[in-house]
Amino acid sequence: MKRGFTLIELLIVMVIVGILVTIALPKYRTAMERGRATEGLTNLKAASDWINAKYVLNGNSYPANSFLTATEITNGSASRVVIGSNSRSVYFSTPAFADSCSGADKCIVSHRQQGDIVYYTLTAYNKNGELIKITCTGTDKQLCEPLGMTLNGSQYEMVF
Repeated sequence: MKRGFTLIELLIVMVIVGILVTIALPKYRTAMERGRATEGLTNLKAASDWINAKYVLNGNSYPANSFLTATEITNGSASRVVIGSNSRSVYFSTPAFADSCSGADKCIVSHRQQGDIVYYTLTAYNKNGELIKITCTGTDKQLCEPLGMTLNGSQYEMVF
């Protein structure tokens, strides 16, 4: 009598493992992306707190982009970095002032990117020293939905 597994038993085990991987892998990817998007939201909220504190200290007016110090200027570009050029974000660009901002006094943007590929953009809208909303736009903007953002037209948003 030989001891060991038959080919049928091995195939059944492989099918069961394959089914478990098929179920678990998408949930793992969703959880990882939720963590990355939470990192981006946290960075934007910190940047908004910073710019809103500057608003209060500056006599209820937002500072001009040129007001920021040299350590807060992005390397080689015209945009100004809000929370400093030493941001530790791996998956997001350093938060910076947006060029245009409709419906708010100051907007801060950060892109979810890997290399040259931009998946989506988070934008924080600040008005009168308060964070109004954060929007999520771009080709993969549906990745923001697990964070509690709601679809409003062509973008996801979180209103405060």
